[in-house]
Amino acid sequence: MFSFADKTYMKRALRLAKKGRYTASPNPAVGCVIVKDGIILGEGYHKKAGLGHAEVNALAHASYNVKGATCYVTLEPCSHYGKTPPCAKALVEAGVARVVIAMLDPNPKVSGNGVKILKEAGIEVEVGLLSDKAYALNRAFFKSITSHYPYVVAKVGMSLDAKTALHSGESKWITGAKSRSCVQKLRAHAGAIITGANTVRADDPSLNVRMDELPHKVRPLVDNEYFTQPIKVILDTRGSLSYKDYKIFKSGRCLHVISDRYRPSESLCANKVPCDDGYIELFTRTVDDVITVLYVPEDESAQISLKFVLNYLNYIHIREVLVEAGASLTTSFLDKKLVNELCVFTASKILGHIARGAFLSKEVESLNNLLSYRIIKLKQIDNDIFVRYSLDGQE
Repeated sequence: MFSFADKTYMKRALRLAKKGRYTASPNPAVGCVIVKDGIILGEGYHKKAGLGHAEVNALAHASYNVKGATCYVTLEPCSHYGKTPPCAKALVEAGVARVVIAMLDPNPKVSGNGVKILKEAGIEVEVGLLSDKAYALNRAFFKSITSHYPYVVAKVGMSLDAKTALHSGESKWITGAKSRSCVQKLRAHAGAIITGANTVRADDPSLNVRMDELPHKVRPLVDNEYFTQPIKVILDTRGSLSYKDYKIFKSGRCLHVISDRYRPSESLCANKVPCDDGYIELFTRTVDDVITVLYVPEDESAQISLKFVLNYLNYIHIREVLVEAGASLTTSFLDKKLVNELCVFTASKILGHIARGAFLSKEVESLNNLLSYRIIKLKQIDNDIFVRYSLDGQE
């Protein structure tokens, strides 16, 4: 049984972990608190891959000897040598007496190894305190390392009658400033933003995180030396977009995805990418320091395979993807059941029946065939409504 004090310190560790949720990727966001005789001796969180892990930072921060102390950590301490030494061994060497862990590492290759090291050293280990909150904090990381796919969030901004733009294409701005600020937060949480060639032609977006538009509470967690702008992923079947004509190619890293039908025969790099059927060989070409071209086979509908695009992003350690695209591409992701969450911002406006729709789903012949989405968040943002749907476990 966990005590009230245990829960209090683990909640503090989770709050610390949240400080790294925009910068720690591709690693998980982890927090750690070290306590002895009711006094917090040290605490820390993981800021960025390659820098100290939460446990190591907490030990370095400790004001006194931690021998005999209790360590509260939101994820099982690592057991392997990577860019940093294993945290489990650091805790053993520091002489802590007890370690309380929110949840085990779900990676089957390492799960339980950190606990084993601690127990073999005679340290008392307890697992499972506030595990649901710890899982929610790193849902994208866990999805990525236990499958061949990153966690996919699709964002839609629309009117009351489910339209995204007037018939002319005019769409700025349907939703209010605070809703757009929330979109910046979604972008900041993603390692990549996917859009389509038609959206690039119509809107000429930059699709970067605009620091001055972030919510005030989030800005300090993003606007710092550890944050990296998400990769812009542009799906352009024929490769018809010109790099000199659009802002998206001039501001940060871009992955230009073109059908494998248009792949040249030379100057390519072959990548052995894990997928559902084992591996697929995908070819890339480097244009310059920021633009890479990825050639992807087409699916049964003669469109770039979205599954293989996601497989490649997972292969390069992108844990979470945000889809900011037009109705056709967004609907394709939904129809293929590749979306984990759907974020919908609805403005209190009606654009009319000839305006452009938010979705282009095919006709459903029976209500029994409809996908069931679960509402996990509902919030009024000024005169807009924000709804977050979970699409995991779709039936």
